[in-house]
Amino acid sequence: MTTAHATRRHAGAASDTSTPDAIRLKKIRELAAKSPRQAKADAWEWLNELVEPSEHHRLHWLFEQGTAGESPDGDCEGVVMNLYGEAWLTLVDRMVRLGQLLGGIGWTGKSFDRKAGTGYNRLTLSTRPSALLVMPRYKFEKVNGELIGFHFYHALEKSPLPPYGQVRAIKYNAPEHANPLMLPRTRDELVEIVPDVHLGRALLWDKNISSWKVIGYFGLRQPVGG
Repeated sequence: MTTAHATRRHAGAASDTSTPDAIRLKKIRELAAKSPRQAKADAWEWLNELVEPSEHHRLHWLFEQGTAGESPDGDCEGVVMNLYGEAWLTLVDRMVRLGQLLGGIGWTGKSFDRKAGTGYNRLTLSTRPSALLVMPRYKFEKVNGELIGFHFYHALEKSPLPPYGQVRAIKYNAPEHANPLMLPRTRDELVEIVPDVHLGRALLWDKNISSWKVIGYFGLRQPVGG
C-alpha cells in the first residue's frame, strides 16, 4: 500500500478513539504512568508486529499519534519496519530482512548525544564486506563490537509533511559528515510513542517534485535490549 493510500485510509481516523489501534495505544500510555517498564515492552512488541508488510498501512496513523518528546540520549536499539518508494529502497528492505534471517547482518540502531544534538548509526560488524562493496571510500569506525557511521545532527522542528507537527528531525547533509550515497538527501523524523520508545519515518528529497516524500519507517527503543 502506498503512503498516499495509507493517508487516505486513515484520514479522519486520527481522532477516532474506537479503533483497535487507538484503544491499544490508550491502554499502553495509561500503563506507562503505572508501570513504565511494562509499557515500554508492550510498545516495542507492537512496533515489531508492524514490521510485517501486511501491517504497514497502520504506521501512518501511529506516527500521527506520536509526540516530539525529549531526545534519546545514548545507544538505542533499532528495527527497520519498511522501505519503499524507489526500486533501490525495496531492494535494501529485502536485503535487511534477509540479513536479519541470516544472523543479524545490517543496522542495529542509532546513538544520540542529547546535549550536543549529534548522533550516528550503528551496524553489525558482519555488514562490513557488503558495505565496502557499495561504499568503498566511506570509513566506518569500530566501537564496542559494532560499526558506527552515517553521522547526523538532530533538533526539534516542524515536519514538512502531514500532519506537519513537531518532530525530532535527524539530518545527514552536514558537509563535515561526508555521508555517502543518498544520505545527504534524506531526513529522519522521530516521535515518541511512550517514553523511550520511538517511531521514526525516513524522508527523501525528490528533485522531480521539489518536495519530501516518505520512504519508510523504523522503530527505536532505549536502552538496547529494553
